[in-house]
Amino acid sequence: MQKIFRSLMLVLTFWLVACGGGGGDPGSPSGGGAGQQAGTLQLQIISGGSDASEVTYSITASERAARAKVLLKNRGGEPMANIIVTFSETGPNLLKFSPESKTALTNLKGEAEIDLEPLSATSIGATTVTATASLPNGDVTGSQNLQITSAVVEGVDPQLVASALNFVSVDPSDRSIVIAGSGGNNRSESAILRFKVVDKNGDPVKDVRVNFAAVPVNAVTLNIPTAKSNADGIVTTSVSSKSTPTAVIIRAEVDGRNIVSQSDQLTVTTGIASAQGFDLSASKYNLDHDLSGDSSIVRIGIIDANGNPVSDGVPVIATTDFGRVGTSGRGGCTTSNGLCTVEYQVQNPRPADGRFVNVAVSTQVGTGQQISDSLAFTVTSVGWLDLYDINQSSIVGEFAPLSWDAKCKATYEGFIGTPSRFPAPSGTSIELKSGNDVVAANVRSGSPTLDRVFQRNRVSFQFELKDALSPGQTSIEVKFSVNRTTYSVFKTINYPACTPV
Repeated sequence: MQKIFRSLMLVLTFWLVACGGGGGDPGSPSGGGAGQQAGTLQLQIISGGSDASEVTYSITASERAARAKVLLKNRGGEPMANIIVTFSETGPNLLKFSPESKTALTNLKGEAEIDLEPLSATSIGATTVTATASLPNGDVTGSQNLQITSAVVEGVDPQLVASALNFVSVDPSDRSIVIAGSGGNNRSESAILRFKVVDKNGDPVKDVRVNFAAVPVNAVTLNIPTAKSNADGIVTTSVSSKSTPTAVIIRAEVDGRNIVSQSDQLTVTTGIASAQGFDLSASKYNLDHDLSGDSSIVRIGIIDANGNPVSDGVPVIATTDFGRVGTSGRGGCTTSNGLCTVEYQVQNPRPADGRFVNVAVSTQVGTGQQISDSLAFTVTSVGWLDLYDINQSSIVGEFAPLSWDAKCKATYEGFIGTPSRFPAPSGTSIELKSGNDVVAANVRSGSPTLDRVFQRNRVSFQFELKDALSPGQTSIEVKFSVNRTTYSVFKTINYPACTPV
């Protein structure tokens, strides 16, 4: 019975050996025929120089001396030489291999290796390194997971690893914030500043304490006086404006080290609109009643109490009692560099003689206070015009009294305008035409009429006699023209006999 048992055990042992039973390398999947391993491939990541042999599962972003090393054996456990091994990364593309072919040839010991390093200073995370060799009986593969961290390694004080501190950016990118209380659309009262901590190789360092200070000290409110760098070496602080315009620099220093940097200059300006800084002007003030669409561009300028233009985007509302102002999309305008414009146009309803057109413009500051002002325009017709005497007491019917000089010349001073003492439309031309060849009539001054006049326009006419052998009388046509509209009034002139000296 014992002989039979021993025989069965021998048969079972032989069957297990023949089938390759008894386990295998979990990191090196089998290849070749069913149930048989083509060989084994063991992959290890080595950190350090060519003499180093310590296996690692983590390297830093600044690591420059890491190697992927394989040991290749056949299924009999013997080293395999002169076999090409191909390396690859199965992960988020964090590594760079050298040589770039990612291949190496095994030596007599069955060993092959390749250098590897992080692709960049920001290549941080976890990945997998894989090696594959093609054997006569099939492929064998080995792999190892690898963590890539920032420059700090366990057990090393990150404060000591830090070598430099660089200013990176500020938000807003124009390095300008507004005075406290004047924030709003596209206007920020705070700024975020970023610095980067790096080691001697220029790679990021994590968990470095950095202290911040404002220069001048009380120029802004420093919201984060101390912070730690993240995995990318970035450390962030923020500041908020106060009520005074200023320029400030943020100083950053690695805690306990003489490693210092500073930001670009940050400006604090543009407060809320002030009533004293609300300015209106127009391109034309005396408009043509008869021309629909005759227009004037109204300029709105807004500054704060410090004389700085308010921030972009301040809404301005414009209204009028006659005609139209603004556009269908916007009844007013929004500021850019403290300025914006609206267009006023003549149309129905139109004012009667003696009625000003008022364009009212307003904005509202953050406190709820409304700031407003208005411009007055005249909208008159040349059909309302006539010639008035020098005292503006009556309409001129006859050019009198006239004083003729030795050259038979006389000058008449008066005003043209409407019955309600309004001026002619801006740019109105005045022509004189005599009823005979004895009297020559010309406009000395006042044509064309000027703009920004809020009373009748002053004019000066000159008359000259030619071959006035006897006294006489004739008519003088006074013709007003603007924008292709004309209107005439007729006056009388009496003249003496006169021979020029």
